[in-house]
Amino acid sequence: AHGAELVLVKPRRLMNLNGLSIASAAEIYNFRPEDIYLVHDDLDKALGKVAIKLGGSARGHNGVQSCIGALHSNEMTRLRVGIGRP
Repeated sequence: AHGAELVLVKPRRLMNLNGLSIASAAEIYNFRPEDIYLVHDDLDKALGKVAIKLGGSARGHNGVQSCIGALHSNEMTRLRVGIGRP
């Protein structure tokens, strides 16, 4: 859309703390949790497969759990990128 803004944030903290970076960026840019798209790895998806999920639990992903905790919400859209199991 014309005038749409996109802010890419790559946290530099440990994965278990990256929610602090996301919450800080959300405050700076006045984003609500539903404005945020989290891109993260997913062991349960085959390598290269991608899925979009709205809300829900962290499903054991510590980085996602950190974001849910820091934002006090699970309403982010998640772009889950498959890395497969070793």
